[in-house]
Amino acid sequence: MRNQELEEKLQQALDDGHNVWVVGDVHGFYQTMIELCERLALNENDWVVFLGDLIDRGPNSFGVVQHVMTEARMATVKGNHEDMMVRQFTMANLQQPGIDVMLWMRNGGDTTVASYMRAHQSSEGALDEPALEACAQQHTEWMSELPTHIVLNRWRLVHAGYRPGTDLDGQDDDDLLWIRREFHASGAPVDPQRTVVFGHTITASLPGRTMADWGKPWESRVILDDHRPSAIGLDTCLYHGPEQKRMLTALNLRTGKTVQQVRVEA
Repeated sequence: MRNQELEEKLQQALDDGHNVWVVGDVHGFYQTMIELCERLALNENDWVVFLGDLIDRGPNSFGVVQHVMTEARMATVKGNHEDMMVRQFTMANLQQPGIDVMLWMRNGGDTTVASYMRAHQSSEGALDEPALEACAQQHTEWMSELPTHIVLNRWRLVHAGYRPGTDLDGQDDDDLLWIRREFHASGAPVDPQRTVVFGHTITASLPGRTMADWGKPWESRVILDDHRPSAIGLDTCLYHGPEQKRMLTALNLRTGKTVQQVRVEA
C-alpha cells in the first residue's frame, strides 16, 4: 500500500532543497528518538520519515506513536510490529489472550501495552479502561492505514525489503514487512533506479558484517548505475547489544549524511 499524497510531498521537499531524514527502528525508545530529532536541527520544511517498528521492547511506545501521529512533518511506513499491534491490541484480546497475542507479547508487545496503560492511569494509579480502549482503537486504525512502502524518484523506503524477481508494484505486504535473507543476499538491485532504505534486520547481521560492526549503518556492495548502493540498512539495534553501540540512526536523503544517537534510556 502506498500513499501518493505523502510521496508527492516528500519528493517536493527534496526538489525544493529541504531535508528528508529517514530513521531506523525506534522500538519504543521515546527519549532517544526526541534526542535524535533535536540533533537533526530540523527546519520548518524538513521531514522525518520512520521505517516502521516504532513500538515494542522499549519503555514508551505510546509516547513514540503519539508524537509521530501528531507532528505535521513526520511520517512512517508500517513495520511488522505495527502489523502485530493492529491485529492484537484490543481489550478483548488482552483479557483472553490467544496464541497470536502471546506471540506479540513475547516480541515486545508487553512493554507496549504497559506504556499505554501508564498513559491512561489516574494520579492514584486507577486505570481508565474506556479511555485506554478508545486510544488503542484510534492508534491501531492509524497504523492500519500506514503505507507499506514509499517510492520517490531516487529512493524506496520500506520496513523489511522487497522480494527479488517480483514486480515491484505487486509485492506482497508480508514481504515488505518481514523479508530478510532473500532481499539482503540479492546479487542485483531490486530497483535499478532507486536505493532501498530499510530497517527490520539489525545491521550487524547483514552480509559482510560482524559483531565488530554493531551499531553502524549498512550499505549493499551491489551498486546502481549512478554509483549509489542498491540498499542501505538503518536498524542499528537500539534495544540490545553493547551499551555504547545501541544506536538510533537517521539518513539525510538530500545530502547522504547520517546522524546517530546512542540510547538515552537505561
